[in-house]
Amino acid sequence: MEYREFGRTGWKVSSLMMGTMQFGGDWGDQDDKDSVRTLHAALDNGINFFDTADMYGFGHAEEMVGEAVRGRRDKVYIATKFGYQWQEYREECGRQPRIYSGQFVRDAIEGSLRRLGTDYIDLYQAHNCPPEILASEEWWAEMGQLVQEGKIRSVGVTVGPGDFGTPDAIEAAKHPECGSVMIAYHLLSQNPSRVAFPFMKDQGVGVISRGPLAMGLLTGAYDEDTVFAENDTRKVWHRDDYLRRLNQAREFDFLVEGPVTSKADAALRFALSNRDLSTVLVGMQTPEQVEQNVRVAEMGSYGVDQLQQIAELYDSWDEHESKLPDMIKK
Repeated sequence: MEYREFGRTGWKVSSLMMGTMQFGGDWGDQDDKDSVRTLHAALDNGINFFDTADMYGFGHAEEMVGEAVRGRRDKVYIATKFGYQWQEYREECGRQPRIYSGQFVRDAIEGSLRRLGTDYIDLYQAHNCPPEILASEEWWAEMGQLVQEGKIRSVGVTVGPGDFGTPDAIEAAKHPECGSVMIAYHLLSQNPSRVAFPFMKDQGVGVISRGPLAMGLLTGAYDEDTVFAENDTRKVWHRDDYLRRLNQAREFDFLVEGPVTSKADAALRFALSNRDLSTVLVGMQTPEQVEQNVRVAEMGSYGVDQLQQIAELYDSWDEHESKLPDMIKK
């Protein structure tokens, strides 16, 4: 496993970051024993960075992470997120105003610490943080105070995907209290790498790429006849948007050659090829998926000619981003 510098923190984090949204049941049913088994496989394969959120499965994903790292807490970095009023509104929390300051945040920290079974959080991230918060010096000072108190070690933010989140990523990176920014980056959303990533890296801010498989669109597992389960967040995708992006994804089939044996491998290898990234966040539901993704990470980067071909194909499209950014932001 390759380890990369995480901004100015001094941490050495695995190039693969383990996503855990699926362990909360937000992408369909998931057995807890399978979840823990998969998390253990990640640990055993050298993954030392885990991302979760208090709203994933209404706290359940955090509990799964806490159970999995018990006895190995000092060997891993845990990132979680806050901001949604999920305890009060449950399934409707996405439609309610998010809260990023005051007693709400302090209560959220305590809840996450309890579910994770730890006395500190390495990276505490404002979940899908809006521009007005990112521009607030008062808010950044408040978060810096929480770091000084010792229950969190660094402050991060997650922002909207691709073009929609690029200005927010740059704004966040301007603040010295900012430890990291998470933004979607994949074959269907390449623009962040051209401006935002180099700026964040120059500022000493950790760069987390999320969604390397575009929520499954780049895996080849779905087609025009796919019907998502009622409890799958992708159920809300607009049909026309889904079909357009599905066809765009198929244009990268040429990357499946040599050691790359699947479309999913190609998409992940593309994200890992970007050296401005600190880590690539990917959800893995089985130990077999963990082992396969680790094999991809060990392949190294695509060559210059291949990356140029990828960029030229992306630039040839009239439309690049999803028309429903909020549907990818969860």
